[in-house]
Order: sequence, then C-alpha cells, then structure tokens
Amino acid sequence: MVTKNVFVVAQKGVMVKNDVVLFVVYIVAGFVAVILSAVFMKIYNNEAKRSSLEIKQLVFAKSMRLPMRYYDIHHSGEIMSKFVYETDMANDIYGSRLRRVLAPIISVAVYVIVMMQLCWSLTLTLLLFNVLIVVLNGLLAKPMSQVGKAMADSNAKMTEKLTNILLGIEVKKLYDLKYINEDKYAKESNVYVSHQKKKMAIGALLEMFYNGFDLLCALLFLAVATAFIQNDWVSVGNVAAIYTMYGALSIRFLQLGKSYPELMNCLAYAERVFGFLQIDEERDILNSETTVRVFNCENAVDVVDISFSYDGKRKVFEKRSLLIEKNKTVAIVGKSGGGKSTLAKLMLGFYNIQEGDILLFGTSIKKLGLINARNLIAYIPQEPYLFGVSIKENIRYGNLKASDEEIIIAAKLANAHDFIMYQKEGYDTLIINGGKSLSGGERQRIAIARAIVKDAPIILMDEATSALDNESERRIHEALEQLKHNKTVIVIAHRQETINIADTVVEV
Repeated sequence: MVTKNVFVVAQKGVMVKNDVVLFVVYIVAGFVAVILSAVFMKIYNNEAKRSSLEIKQLVFAKSMRLPMRYYDIHHSGEIMSKFVYETDMANDIYGSRLRRVLAPIISVAVYVIVMMQLCWSLTLTLLLFNVLIVVLNGLLAKPMSQVGKAMADSNAKMTEKLTNILLGIEVKKLYDLKYINEDKYAKESNVYVSHQKKKMAIGALLEMFYNGFDLLCALLFLAVATAFIQNDWVSVGNVAAIYTMYGALSIRFLQLGKSYPELMNCLAYAERVFGFLQIDEERDILNSETTVRVFNCENAVDVVDISFSYDGKRKVFEKRSLLIEKNKTVAIVGKSGGGKSTLAKLMLGFYNIQEGDILLFGTSIKKLGLINARNLIAYIPQEPYLFGVSIKENIRYGNLKASDEEIIIAAKLANAHDFIMYQKEGYDTLIINGGKSLSGGERQRIAIARAIVKDAPIILMDEATSALDNESERRIHEALEQLKHNKTVIVIAHRQETINIADTVVEV
C-alpha cells in the first residue's frame, strides 16, 4: 500500500495533507509492529524454554517408572540420547521450527488479502505458480522425515558406543582395545554422516527448485502485469504495490520451503520421544486399605507355586514354592544361574510372575502394590551403586527421615564408621564416579548401612558380603546376629561363613 501511494504521489507531483498523515500513520504502525514483535518473541521464547524443561522432566520421570525388563533389552546410552539430544530436537518444533513455518503462512495470508483487494485476477494468477512450491514440499516431506528418523537412530547408537567405551575404560586400556572401539565409533559416525548428507542433498534440491521458481515467477509476473496494464485491467500504482508485496510473499514462500523439511526432521525426533513416553510403566496396584499385619503373621515370605521365564522359553522356575518364617535367617544356596538372584528380584516386584504368587506377611504383593512391598524389604545387592552425593546422603537414601545419629549407628553396625571417619570430610565426603575412590568392600558396607537405616522387617542380601575381607564379614555377621532377633534375614550366599549364620538353608 505504501508503494501504491508513492506512485500515486509521484503521478500527482504533489503530496497533500492526507498523504502526509497516511505516511505518519505508516511510520508509527511500523514502530508499533517492531515493538510488538519483540514482545511476542520474548513470550514465545519463554514458553519454548518452559516446554523444553517440561519435556525433559517427563522423559526423566518416565525413565524412573519403566519396568526392569525395559532396561534389560535397551542400552542406557539410548535413554541418554533421548534425554540429552532427542528432547532438544523435539522441542525445537516449538522453539523455532514451528515459528519459522507459521510466520510465513500468516504473512502470506495477510499479503494475499491485500493483493486480492488491489487486483484479484492478477493475484490468483501469481498464486497458481507458488502452489507448485507447496506441492514440492509435500512430495519431499516423507523422504526428509525418513532421513530424520535414520539420523535419530544412528545418533542413539553413537551414544551407546560412547557409553560402552566410558563404562569399560579400564578393560579397554588393559587389553589395548582403543583401535577396535575407535573403528566401531567411526563406522557409526560415518553412518550418521551419510544420513546427514542425504538430508543436505534434499535441502540442496529444494534450494535449486526454489531459486528456479523465484526467477520464473518474476518473469511471469512481468509478462502478466504488462498485459493487464495494456488492457487497463489494473493501474500502474496497483501493479507496483502488488509487485512489492509479491516480492515479500515470494521470500515467505522460500522461508516456508526451507523450514518445512527441517520441521519434518524435528518431528522424527519428536516421534521417538513421544513413543518413549507411551511405553507401559511399571504397574503398581496400590490399595490404601491394605494393611500388612507384620506382627500377627507367622510367615514373612510365602512363595506359592511360582513359574517364571525371562524370554518365554527357558523357565527359571516352574511350580516352585518356598516358606520363610518371620524373624528367621534363611540362606539360599545353589549353583550359578540357578535362579537365586531371580527369586530376590521377583520378591521385589522387578518382574511379573507368570504363574503363582508371592505373599509378604500373608498378603500378596499384587494386592500390596510395588511401593508397599518394597517398603517391607531392605535389599543389599551384590554390586551396590552409590550416588554422586555425600556418604551421609547415600546412607540416608534408605530412609529420608533418618537423623544423623541413626545414620552413624547404621554405619557402625555395617562396620563402615571407621573408614568413613578416615575420609577427609567424614560423612560429608562426596562420592565421585559411583565410589571409584573407595574399595569394593567399603562401597558394600555403605550399601549395607543404607539397608540397615531403612529398618524394614525383611533384610534381603544378594551375595552382599562377597566383596568383604574376613574381618569385615565377621563384623557384618555380628551385626546380623543382633538384627535377626526382630528381622527376617534372607541371605543369598556361596561362602560358608555366611551360610553358617542361617537358621535354615534352602537350595535353589
């Protein structure tokens, strides 16, 4: 419209008062538009950052609720890739990609409305050519989405390779495997680069078509506009205004064409993220009316005819039963791979039992719910994990309400107090890299202290003393002797010294 008025003024040779007012209005409107654009951009970016944080929080919360079977068949690097990289790419839809698609569409709509008012026939003629760009985008959207999915898969595999290298760095250095690992990572990197090249090739193809269409449409506009002017179907001022707006409109179409494939690429990552969020979570049938009568039931654990298989083929248990009385110490022994640790995981509800049931103090774990069932058991695994917090907080994770005094008592019972006090910061010493600076026995004793402070009626130990020296093991046994008078202790063990403290020995 400004261009049209300029041509009109030029034809008149004079600027009247109304023209001055109109130009002032245009200038003010332009400044207002710039200010509003900055304000809206600020609001949009804030919302985009908020949505990014929410998506990451959803992925993190989802990873905490997935069943153990998921972690058995999926690499931790894959989950890391989703959290670190794929969530950012998915959120980029809201952050910039969607805006880069919507903004040109809105601008095109505004330009078309104004151009139609000036000369609808010329405007429609021009728009017919630009429809070809939209059609081309639609044709290349699927290949771009497929390339995006392939890049996401390849990036996840690269993260897996890197995670494997970092977790097994000692073995890799010991056996000089750096070249093998470098080759594996390089191969996966090359796959990623090949997909990236395909993406760039599609982008280059689109760029070529866009530039060609831009030139063709400009020539066609001049030809059609000349014919319209010669037939007095449109004024020179209107043609100038339409041409100016059509130039801006063409730029918007080019922006749309370039942004749309990138949006498809981000959608491929979003599909992976939202697919992850749709995975079935660990089911917990929590009945608030269920009360576990720990003191009124004579049996702590009752395994009733359970059958279980990891893969649906080889059965670890078939119609297996086991009865453990309250306040008794039971040692579960057997050959490696016989199902001892599996039994512990079934008691903790890490896996669903295909047949039969497990009762804790007379109540089925299905009726108790996973949270209540796990609250009844203090579990000490064979390979304990320590978090990147202080020693005190690692122990307190067993009972978040535990006082400092209770933590110290638990550490003393676990024979951990002396070596903790030997640390530079004592109980406030920060655990780094899962406790690599501590010995295996020291890490195990912190885990035992964490289980003790939980004060659960059942203590379940899966080869928990295997990493301890004889003196430390003896002291742990002394602590267990004190605990087993009012606790049910289940010990999965191979060492005879541990088996000797049991009231009953069960072979699995």
